[in-house]
Order: sequence, then C-alpha cells, then structure tokens
Amino acid sequence: MAASRESNDLIGGRYRLESTIASGGMADVWRATDLKLGRTVAVKMLRESVMNDLVVVERFRREAQALAGLTHANIVPVYDCVEEHGQVAIVMRLIEGKSLRELLDEAGEDGKPGQLTVHLTVHIGRAIAAALAKAHEKNVLHRDIKPGNILIMSKGEVLLTDFGIAKPLKASDDDQTDLTRRDVMMGTAKYLSPEQVQGRTLDARADIYSLGLVLYECLAGNAPFKGENDQATAIARLERDPTPLGGLRTDVPSTVIAVIHKMLRRKPENRFNNCTEVADALETAIKHVHDAVTPVGGMTPSMSAPTTQRPRPTLNDPLMPQREPRSTTADQQDNTPPKLRVVKDPTPKGSARATSALPPSHRTSTKRNYIPIALLLVAALVMSVMLWRGLRNTATPTGSTAVVDNVVVGPVSVVGIQSYDPNGDDGQENEAMIPALTDNNPDTSWTTVCYGNQYFGSKAGVGVVVNLSGIGIGTLKAAFDTAPWNAEVFVSTAETVPASLDEWGLRVADANSQTAGTGTFQVTSAARHVLLLLREAGKSPTCSNNNPFKGSVSDLSFTSTK
Repeated sequence: MAASRESNDLIGGRYRLESTIASGGMADVWRATDLKLGRTVAVKMLRESVMNDLVVVERFRREAQALAGLTHANIVPVYDCVEEHGQVAIVMRLIEGKSLRELLDEAGEDGKPGQLTVHLTVHIGRAIAAALAKAHEKNVLHRDIKPGNILIMSKGEVLLTDFGIAKPLKASDDDQTDLTRRDVMMGTAKYLSPEQVQGRTLDARADIYSLGLVLYECLAGNAPFKGENDQATAIARLERDPTPLGGLRTDVPSTVIAVIHKMLRRKPENRFNNCTEVADALETAIKHVHDAVTPVGGMTPSMSAPTTQRPRPTLNDPLMPQREPRSTTADQQDNTPPKLRVVKDPTPKGSARATSALPPSHRTSTKRNYIPIALLLVAALVMSVMLWRGLRNTATPTGSTAVVDNVVVGPVSVVGIQSYDPNGDDGQENEAMIPALTDNNPDTSWTTVCYGNQYFGSKAGVGVVVNLSGIGIGTLKAAFDTAPWNAEVFVSTAETVPASLDEWGLRVADANSQTAGTGTFQVTSAARHVLLLLREAGKSPTCSNNNPFKGSVSDLSFTSTK
C-alpha cells in the first residue's frame, strides 16, 4: 500500500509537495514545485483509501493518458505521470483561479442561486465547446461535464479538466477495457444526458447535452432537473424538457436561448452534430445581441473602423455575477423542442369556444346581445380620441410634465458627468478626463485604463454617469472610439448616484457594434441619473501588448424629451 503523503515529500525525484489545494472522494491535488524546471505545478494523486481498488487506479492512469494526448488552450495540460511505490501521480499545470462551481456559489446572495451574465456564460460555453471538439477529435468522450470540472483563471481563461471517466468515442458495447460499464449512470446526476441515464451508446452529443445543462444553470441559477435523490433527478430529463429560459430571465437574448435549448433536446439527433457547431452557434448568437427597441444609432462615417472579428473562446471574459431576475414555475412539456416565449391564451379552458357548442339559433342570439355593448365601446373610444386631441391642441407651457413609471417627469438638463467604476477602490475611472466628453472636440476623449482583456478584467464594467437637473426621460448618445464595443444603460431616480450596480434599476437599453461610431440609447424610464456602462472595449494603440484593451468615448450627450 502506498504511504500517505505530506509536505516536502518528493515525487518522482523532482516534484516537491507543498500543500493540499483540493480534495475529492478519490484524489487530492497538491501544489508542488518542479525542482528540475523551477516552476510551480499541480500534482493529483489518489487517496490512500482507494489505492487497493484496481479499477480506480487503472481509471486514474487512463485519465493521465487521455490528457497527455490532448493539447488545447482550453484543456488543463498534463506535464508528467509518475508511478512509484504503488502510487500514481499526474503532474499538471497549476491553475490560479476558481472552478465554475465556486463562481456560481459565490454569485448567490441571501440563499438565492448564483447567476452569471449572458456574455460570460457564452464565453464559457464557447471555450468548453472548443475543448470538447478537440477531445472528440482525438476520440475521447468526457462524460462528466459539470461546473466543478470547469476552471476559470483570474484573467478569464477557461479550462476543462478531470477526464477521470473519459471513454473512447468508438468503443464497442462489449469493450472489455471500459472500466465504467458496471455503473451505467457514471457521472454526476444533475448533468447526465438522457442516453447516459438509459445506458445507451454515447457519442459527442452526450457531452453537448451536459454542457447545455451547465450553461442553463449559469443563466437560470439552477440546473433544470431536480429530484428527491440522484435517481429521481436523472430520470426527470427523460420525462420533460427544461423550463424555457425566456420565462426565467428576461435579459437573455432569444438567439442564446435557442442555442442552449437545442443543446438540451432529448433526442441526440435533434441536437447539434458536434461541438464545433455549438461554438459557432454561440458566437453567432452573441455577436448581434442588442435591444430591439434601442438598436445602435447611425454610425458616423468619419468614425468608422475596420470590423474586428470577435476572438475565439480562448480569450478572456469578466467574472461577474448577475442580479436575480424574476422567475416562474416550471411547466410540463411534451417531447417537441421547447417553444420560446410563447404567449398563452389567457381565456380559461372551456370558455374560449363555448359559443361554438350552442345551437345555431342561440349563437346568433348571443352575437346580437353583444352588438349594443360593441356600439357603446366604439362611442367611448371616439369620445376619448376627441378629448385627447382637444387636450393636445390646447396650448401648454414649455415646461409641461408627464407621468412615467408612476413618477412625474419633465424637461431636464445635464448638470454633471462623472466616471463610474463599481469595482474600483474609489468608484472612479480616469475622472480627470471627464471634461473631454462635453468639449465638442472629437480629438479629445474620456478613456478607461488599459486592461488585459476586452471585458475589463474581472470587473462588471466601467462607465460614466450623467446627472440630470430633475427626473426626466430622453435620448443618450455616445461616440465610441474603439471597437468592438458593448454598452448598457441603467437609470436611477435616487437623490445620489448608486454606489453598486445592484442599487441601479433594470437595464433600460443596450447596444453593441463591431465598428467605432455613435451609439444611441432611448431612455424611456424615469431617470435622475443615467449610467452608461461599458461591458466590452476594443484594442487601443496607446496600450501595451500585455494590457491592450481600452474603452474610449469622445462625446456624450443627453437630449431631454419635452
């Protein structure tokens, strides 16, 4: 039996153990130093309690073999495999970051489930889909895609790990080398595909389904299927489709919802054929996302720039939680693909077509009884229109008011602009450059500092706040100097500017573009303060290669609606 390990133990004559950084049911992961190359590594070793289980040991050995054959930016690389004194150790890259499971748990507040932003979720999905595409290309099926096996580094790099129950894609049903056939539900119950639950032959589409469950949880806060025990949880996916995401979060674009629900179709043949298709579909779904009500305004020709292609999934994305949206209860559905955002007939069953069940004479009588009511309604409508026109033609003072969101609003003017960094130490970002936004000089700009990725590192975003003289509505315009750019608008009627994003109201507009230019945002909700929050920025020649991304706005204006 292998002896238990302690700090300062030497593995393979070159890896000195330092401290345990993770522990599971069968293995521990140690931080260690590679004495030969002078680098810090992670060493994964089986726990002493399972070393006598030959199946576990062989499965662990095969994990090392599977990982060693996979070289991809989104797969944790294996450096070495050491076998000595009855122990097997896998030497891997040390990941300085968190698992997606930890990220989701930390994003939750007051017992509510954690949620991620749409852009971060899609970024994770594209990265893992790319990793799986490589694994499948090498004839390796992961079979255990879950948040705990997805690692996210501090700068947003996403990596897939733990191929402990991986299986050759083309293995036959009677393959004697498959060490997991004794348990056909191998994997984590919440993230199994229907074919895994049923013990059927698996292919790449099983991993696609599991990834779809992970992305669903990132947006909804919970996995779509939950039972009293693992068996009930697993069986639930055989009986119904997931509750449509559109009913759980109103800010998720229909394009993204469609991709995730296609990944989650019960029949493998109705899903994407491979993970490359998934990555491409997610990229397309997020590329043109903007509010249909507040699209990007006309792009200024003089500010146009070459289109910048959205980077592949190995690039970074912000590690930012999403506020809890309203939720609805799950509805039982049939075996057809889930319909998105279906408007149901509000008429109770049994009454919508009651007249069709009456004899012809009764139906005629019923229709006649409605005629006087219809005439009254028409008359009332005509009177209302005439009254409204009369009021409209009546002279009113320039400073007239209206009621929006149960708040009296009127003409307002801009009384100040300030920078806004909800994740910064002082809440500001290059405050001294703010005057450039209103000097009518296109050659001067307010900019962010330089960042290592286009999503402002681990921040939720940075931007500027327009302070108004009162409560009003209107149009916000901003000239963006770098591309691609992605911005959202939030409003508040509070006396002071909210210190955190959670204190702002709902997003009222958003826009994005692959070219520099002017974005127009319609602010139709009552506002005393208007926040323009940059979520994504392009590269700037004024930044270094290590931190090449910078947001830049050369002009900002707010026009009040009279």
